Amino acid sequence: MDNKGINVEKRREFKDPTTGTDYFIAAPTSDDVRGADWHYSKIYTKSLIDGITTAAEMMDILMRRGITGPEFEQRQKELTDDIYVKVESLRNADDINIKQELAVEVSRARNELYSWNQRLNGPMSNTCEQIADDARLEFLTSCIVQTADGNRVWEEYSDFLKEKNQSLAMRSRFEVTLYLQGLDSDFFDKTPEAQAIKEVEMEIQSRAKQVMDELEKTSLDAVDDTDKVDNKDTENLEVKPTKSPRKKKSLE
Repeated sequence: MDNKGINVEKRREFKDPTTGTDYFIAAPTSDDVRGADWHYSKIYTKSLIDGITTAAEMMDILMRRGITGPEFEQRQKELTDDIYVKVESLRNADDINIKQELAVEVSRARNELYSWNQRLNGPMSNTCEQIADDARLEFLTSCIVQTADGNRVWEEYSDFLKEKNQSLAMRSRFEVTLYLQGLDSDFFDKTPEAQAIKEVEMEIQSRAKQVMDELEKTSLDAVDDTDKVDNKDTENLEVKPTKSPRKKKSLE
């Protein structure tokens, strides 16, 4: 426990993508939540005064322009069902090549669904509600991101807004978003297609190692055979003793 009564062992950890420094996310206090809610209200009111559309108004505009509506929802359902079918096929695939192809197809299908949803999500991100919600998220981020010793990285919300290390600020906001949604930092790596790609890579590495081991064994066996042949040839070479020439008997 640190001097603020925070159990550092239960914090969520992540790294600054630029420096590699470890940072942590602690559970927000009641004061943090109240401050974030107040900030939401303040930004929402300011957005209204500035003439920014609300979510309901934006939906009406998108409906009138045909950007969303029954056709949009039907296509969204088709794309979602397509992902479900491909994921089921991926889970049931045994052949490594088929699994790799299906993993790529699932990834493409997800990208297609994301692009389609952006027809709605893009405009909705510019509404009073979304702007205020982003401000609330940033406020919470400035409150609950800590250093290893349990101290806040940003003492005030204004310090977060002035952060020069934008990679840290963006990473912190992303990690807090996942934390609040109950998602792990590596949840992207846990999708069926990501798991399948890992299995494919492991299988390829295993096969490559097997081939290398067999080549090494073949090479060693060849060396052993060569040594045996050389030794055998050496053994077959007999050194015959040299006979001294017989002396002729002299005639007396």
